[in-house]
Amino acid sequence: MKKLAILIVAAMAANAGAAGFRQANQGAAANGMGNAFTAVANDASAVWYNPAAMTDLAGTNISLGGVFVAPVTEHKQGATLDKPESKVHALPHFYATRRLNEKWALGVGVNPPFGLSTDWDKTNSLTREVATESALKAVYTNLNGAYRVNENLSVALGASFVYLDATMNKKIEYFDNIEQTLEGDGTSGGWNLAALYKWNKWNFAAVYRSPVKVGIEGKINFPTVLLAGTYPPANNKPGKTTITLPDTLQLGTAYKPNDSWIFSAEADYTNWTTYRKLVIDYQQDNGAWAQTSETKNWRSTWAFRVGGEHKVNENLKLRAGAYYDISPVSNSYFETRNPDANRLGFSVGAGWAKGNWTVDASYLYLKFMERTINDSVQDNKAPVTTGTELNGTYNSIARLPAISVGYKF
Repeated sequence: MKKLAILIVAAMAANAGAAGFRQANQGAAANGMGNAFTAVANDASAVWYNPAAMTDLAGTNISLGGVFVAPVTEHKQGATLDKPESKVHALPHFYATRRLNEKWALGVGVNPPFGLSTDWDKTNSLTREVATESALKAVYTNLNGAYRVNENLSVALGASFVYLDATMNKKIEYFDNIEQTLEGDGTSGGWNLAALYKWNKWNFAAVYRSPVKVGIEGKINFPTVLLAGTYPPANNKPGKTTITLPDTLQLGTAYKPNDSWIFSAEADYTNWTTYRKLVIDYQQDNGAWAQTSETKNWRSTWAFRVGGEHKVNENLKLRAGAYYDISPVSNSYFETRNPDANRLGFSVGAGWAKGNWTVDASYLYLKFMERTINDSVQDNKAPVTTGTELNGTYNSIARLPAISVGYKF
């Protein structure tokens, strides 16, 4: 049977924050420093960026906010120019920490580190038979405990409950002209370890987050009759798969020459080898079960980040950062559900404090390197009469403003 190419989760979302479909931007202060924040983590977002740093946060700290992602993508093939619908994606976050005593601290956070979407034109897009609408949201609820071993070293251990929701559509155009749809969701869990070591004016940090294997169950709608002899229809039938969100490792350092300046750098590793193949099981209208298998062969990648913060006075901080992020997707396995490329990010930000309140705002500009595809295995894979032109030249940018409001008591 023809593969339906129903990519239920992993390749369904065009991501702007980090390579693949990972979203590294999870706080306004960190966003302003190019996300070189692992060895800094000096606000409530430490729950995510480095839970070991919670032992340095006195009292109770709460932070609420969001990163807003506005991507723009173009696909040019010959004289034709395609663009997915422009949308602003909100990535909300909530963090809270509580230092119990000089040794122990607790923290909880809710944020979406994987996600976003693409929406290509259903009628005119050259790639509509590869993908039309794709959406993915993975929400982590993370609980951490931190322990100060001595005046130099703190460590942390945490657990996450993960909820994942996905939607996928594409066009099927042969003798028929229909839209295939798929929706599904699932839950799972993961864990994390973190450490922060202080020496003189330096901080050294490491954070590891485990892979998360999620079983996805949902419904497939493949409402075609004219293809029934060869491609039996599946009208609102069960479908299921398993996807493993990748494990990550951040290694960071920060240097504080005085009370006014912080400089930071880090290397950020994502183990995308968890996404080598996607296997889908689904039921057809005739009651028989079928299976599709899509080879992805994503590669593990690194991102390299630098950032700085200047304390102007007791109320105002200014920030800036930059990073280079490497795509895990080779030309052969490129697809428009995730039109990924290596990218450069540049950011600025500011923090304002008054009494127990803080407000952080930042802006990140992301430039994807131009990518020309000539040999993707997704090109002309559907049984079409119109032709699928996934190959061509892709250009993308993204703008990511962010704001977080914090309160300490």
